[in-house]
Amino acid sequence: MPSPEDLFARLLVLLHNPLARGQLATQILTVLCYLGQLFPRNLSLFWEDEVPKMKAYISDPEDLKQDSTYQEIWDNMIINFLAESLDVVNDNVWVISLGDAFARQYDLYATSDGHSALLHRCLGMLLQKVDDRIYVREKIDLMCRHSSMSIPVNRLGLAQGIGLVAASHLDTVLEKLKNILENAGQSALQRFLSFFSFREKVEDVDDTYAALALMYGYAARYAPSTVIEARINALVGTDMLGRFLHVQHPTAKQAVITAIDLLGRAVISAAEIGISFPLQRRDQLLEYVLTLMGRDQSDDLVDFSIELLQTQTVALSACTTLVSIEPRLPMETRNRVMKATLGFFALPTEPSNIVESLITNLIILLGAILLTSGEDGRSRAEQLLHILRQLDPYVSASAEHQRRRGCVAVHEVLVKFRNLCSGGFGASGSYPTLSLKHIDQGGPRGSSSLPSAFVLPNRDSLSLGERIMAYLPRCADTDDEVRKVAIQIIALFFNISLSLPKQKTSANDIDLESSYGALSSLEDIVSIIRRASVDQIEVFHRVVSSVCILLSKDELVVLLHSCTLAACDKVKQSADGSIQAIIVFIIRRGKDLREADVLRTTQSLLSSAIALTDKHSRQEVLNAISCLAENTNHIVVFDEVLFVAGRDICTKDITRIRGGWAIQDVFYVFSQHKVLATLFLEYILSILHKEPVATNDSEKGEINSESSADDCILQATMFALNAFLRGGGKVGKQAVEQSYPSVLSALILKLGGLHGLAELGRNELLRSLLIAFQSFCDCVGDVEMGKILARDGERTEKEKWIDLVQEVACSSSVKRPNEVLPTCVILSKSLDRNQRAEREAAAAALSEFIRHSEKEPALLEQMVEELCQHVTDDSPTVRSLCLRGLVQIPESHILNYIQQVLGVILALLEDATESVQLTAVQCLLTVLNVSEQDAVDPILISLLVRLRNLQISMNTKMRSNAFAAYGALSAYGAGSQHHAFLEQIHATLPRLILHLHDNDLSVRLACRVCSRCFVFPY
Repeated sequence: MPSPEDLFARLLVLLHNPLARGQLATQILTVLCYLGQLFPRNLSLFWEDEVPKMKAYISDPEDLKQDSTYQEIWDNMIINFLAESLDVVNDNVWVISLGDAFARQYDLYATSDGHSALLHRCLGMLLQKVDDRIYVREKIDLMCRHSSMSIPVNRLGLAQGIGLVAASHLDTVLEKLKNILENAGQSALQRFLSFFSFREKVEDVDDTYAALALMYGYAARYAPSTVIEARINALVGTDMLGRFLHVQHPTAKQAVITAIDLLGRAVISAAEIGISFPLQRRDQLLEYVLTLMGRDQSDDLVDFSIELLQTQTVALSACTTLVSIEPRLPMETRNRVMKATLGFFALPTEPSNIVESLITNLIILLGAILLTSGEDGRSRAEQLLHILRQLDPYVSASAEHQRRRGCVAVHEVLVKFRNLCSGGFGASGSYPTLSLKHIDQGGPRGSSSLPSAFVLPNRDSLSLGERIMAYLPRCADTDDEVRKVAIQIIALFFNISLSLPKQKTSANDIDLESSYGALSSLEDIVSIIRRASVDQIEVFHRVVSSVCILLSKDELVVLLHSCTLAACDKVKQSADGSIQAIIVFIIRRGKDLREADVLRTTQSLLSSAIALTDKHSRQEVLNAISCLAENTNHIVVFDEVLFVAGRDICTKDITRIRGGWAIQDVFYVFSQHKVLATLFLEYILSILHKEPVATNDSEKGEINSESSADDCILQATMFALNAFLRGGGKVGKQAVEQSYPSVLSALILKLGGLHGLAELGRNELLRSLLIAFQSFCDCVGDVEMGKILARDGERTEKEKWIDLVQEVACSSSVKRPNEVLPTCVILSKSLDRNQRAEREAAAAALSEFIRHSEKEPALLEQMVEELCQHVTDDSPTVRSLCLRGLVQIPESHILNYIQQVLGVILALLEDATESVQLTAVQCLLTVLNVSEQDAVDPILISLLVRLRNLQISMNTKMRSNAFAAYGALSAYGAGSQHHAFLEQIHATLPRLILHLHDNDLSVRLACRVCSRCFVFPY
């Protein structure tokens, strides 16, 4: 006949399985109540109250199955039921008798691990109530003898049972554990040798170490907080846990990690009742957890993946516990933990139940890191940003489940940060005491009397612009859940920011009334986004509109600077949405951007355009660049685009860039834009008109770095002009037609300047210009000019390119006579430029254009004045061309300027350069055909004297033209200078007679004509 104690012990352990068939647990509880008369009355009365509660919990097996923790909860209910029963009886003899009854149950459950584990815990709870140390030690020995350490459930039950004993007999338990550890069965050498024998021996050691670790952990967990500090310090200080690091089986690793977790929980439990102390060597324990968490290379089993995930899940929980206690987490340890754990966000979705639990633990860990790092509000904000930036790769990942996890993690961390801001930070950086289930609950250990501005971070420390740009693409994500969480994140960011103090410099640019209205709109969006009927495009536009209002000027600038990643988002829909948002920001807030801001925004957008290969997405970015130029300082945008173009042209093979050269597409977009086309063309022409810097070292013939950079810009400018002329369409062509004189004059001037460089062997710029010039001819429909350029464009001899410029001017004059006036106005001003070759090109063009200016007397007068002023130019070519231009004044107007022309000729007959003198003589012959006596008479003798000096030149062409001009002047000898004229003739006769026999035929012929003029002057 069993004793009542045996019945109670038997029935209590049989309660272990609440889902046993036939509702066994319910029936056992009923029987137990029926047997109440066999037990002390107060115990029977207690059962009448408690048993119905236990029955209620297990009354619905199907509902029970929905809770994955039902078994743990049920076993805890049984242990609590036993503990309260023992307290109700309060009879030491009866308790010892029940303990003996429990001890006799072990043989009955040798093959039932779950029941055996519960039996360990029941006996442990009972021994907690016993004062007899010898009895306790005997029963501990009994528990260890009847435990199966190779079975995880059994060793966990044993460890929990030993832990329960430690609540009253800590020293006895620690002594027993020390003996077990010393007699574990193998030394380090034996363990090493076991690798070469049987794997089972290694696993036996793993099992023992796992059980010991758990027992140490639960002993600390249940031991009285008043005495635990010294024991934990001794345990950690002697590095006893380090002996367990070499376990290999996943369940053994989980056990060791759990033991470390329990040590941390013990410290937290002590702090919760006011006994605070730091955990020594906490960072080393974290290293132990991270070591055990990873996959060993020696694992040769194939079905450890699930167990590995379970190990990592337990490890994350332990990490959370360890970082939640003092000492404060150092930055190096924080980075080590995050580096080792953040990769779990990339885990596949299956097995879903384990992976979801792991991700949840990881998010909780990040929250703990946030709460326990940093000294004050500002350092906490820095910690927040560090965590969020580490999450960015997952927030923007190509896999939906990674984006979903990343966004949820960001939201949860932000919630914790908001709670911190709401509760305030301690003045000395103190942080709340943390509980395991709710890591952000609990009161701070210290309070602050300092003003909130001192302990709270300011708004600027949140880097709001950068963060909003990181999450804005997710508001347009393809995944519903990601979109919803992203909008909540943005709303939460602004909710936090409006509660934080602002720096004085930025406080004035935030309209609080508008900001709170926009925040209210955002929160309204959050409340409706879960409705299926909501138009997602409209929601996104509302989010963008609210953000546009809520951002300060500086935050807007940072947001635009950070737009590259958003515009290149891996989700095309998100990328397009981001670009549209950027365009909205620029249109509405572009006036807030300074030149430096526009520059950096342009750089970011160009980086986006270059990185994108999808044509549609790139076009959207190009539209954003156009929008930036239209709504801000377009010169800054054009400058940066041209700079990047020059850099690419000089450093890359732009013809082989994958997806095409993005900068060329920018040029096309500008040229096709109704507003920007004219502005961009004017900008290009301004670059072409710029005075060039020194081009080369005249002694070495080497290009300096400054010149090389300018060459790249010039090359890019000509490329831009060519793209404009080729790809501008109707809009671009209209802009070219309106700016025809400016374009032609710029091309002519640059043609001269680059021919000057080509003479030095630098032909690449000239080729680029000729391509652009040819495109100009095609754009304006001047086929003849195009033929002229194709024929002689690359001829670098000065005479040839001067002739080329004149032919181009002639072609333009014939094709577009109405454009002569504005073109000449521009070229006339160019005669004052510093570069000689450009002045020569301007003079060459003007010398031709002047022939076609008879219908513009005002222009003609201006041109004559300009040409007369520049006959003193330091370039002989310019002097010659200016004179040639003067003598080509239309016949209908030449008489009005004949005295000026003759005066110029007279001066240039004494020019230091022979070629200029020759031009002057030739032009004199031309002018004398239309000159009247009154115009020549005042300078007749001076002309004769100068011509006499040229008659002795070694240049045969000079001699022949000098004698011919001398003879032509004889027609003006009858005037007031007649006697002086005769003296000049008499003085010249000997020389004339001599040269009648000159070796050169042209000189002889000129002398004969001259002599006839002398003989028959009248």
